[in-house]
Amino acid sequence: MAMMYAAYFDASGKQDRHPVLSVAGAAATVERWVRFERDWKQALKDEGVSEFHQTDFAASLKEYKGWRGDKARRTKFLERLARIIKENTNRLFMVSVEIEAWDSINQEYLLEEAFHSAYALAGFSVVCMARKWAKRKRLTAPIEFIFEDGDEGWTGLKKLCASDGVIPIRLPKEKAVPCQVGDLLAWKNRIACTNSLRLHNKILNASLPDIESFNELLGEMKSLDRALAAPGDPFVYGPDSLVRTCKLSKVPKRSAIRLVSELEP
Repeated sequence: MAMMYAAYFDASGKQDRHPVLSVAGAAATVERWVRFERDWKQALKDEGVSEFHQTDFAASLKEYKGWRGDKARRTKFLERLARIIKENTNRLFMVSVEIEAWDSINQEYLLEEAFHSAYALAGFSVVCMARKWAKRKRLTAPIEFIFEDGDEGWTGLKKLCASDGVIPIRLPKEKAVPCQVGDLLAWKNRIACTNSLRLHNKILNASLPDIESFNELLGEMKSLDRALAAPGDPFVYGPDSLVRTCKLSKVPKRSAIRLVSELEP
C-alpha cells in the first residue's frame, strides 16, 4: 500500500508592504505529520505557548513577551523545533519573490495577468518543486497541498494550481499546525533575502570595494543554510529569473499587446 503524503505551506510578507514575499513549507508522510503535530504541540506546551508565530517570537510579542533578552531559552526552543522538523519531514521547499523586481518586470511583461501575484507565483512554485521531488522519489500516491488561510492571493494560486491539475487546500491556523513549519521557514527566508538584497544594492552603489558589506552578504546567505533543519533548496525570483520564467511560460510583452491593439481595425 502506497504511503500518503501531505505538504504544508505558509507565507511571510505582504506584496504591498515588504521588499520580499516568501512561501515555504515541508512535505512528509501523513504518519510523520501526526507524530510531528504531537511533538510540536508538546514543545509549545512545555514553554507555555499555544502556537508558534515567528514574527511574534522574533520581536518578543504576545505569548513571547517575556522572552526578550533570554538568549539561552530562545536558542534551546528553536533547536528543539528544528529537531522536530528534521525528525518528521522529508523535504523543505522555499520560494521568495523580490517585489521591486516583480513590479519592474510586470511593466515589461504581462506578469500579473499570467501569475496573478507574488504570493500566487511563490505558492505555485513550491507546489511544483514538491511535485518534482515526488517524481524523483518515484512516489506513487498523490500529495495533498495545504496552505494556511489568511494570505492575499489565494484565488490566483488556485487558478495556477488548477492549470497543472492540482487542487490546493486552505485551512485555518488552528487546524493546520504543520503550517507553522512554513511560518518559521518563510520568515527566515524573507528576512535573509531582504537583508541580502539591501547589502547587494549597497555593494553595487559603493564607489570603492565594500568588503564589510560583502562579508555580511555571505553571512546572510549562510543563514539560510542554517535554517534548513531538513534537506531543501531556497529559490529566489529576482529580475533575471522572472524574465526567464516569462519567456519559458510564453508570457507576452506589454509592448507586443499594444502593437497588436494599434494594428487592429
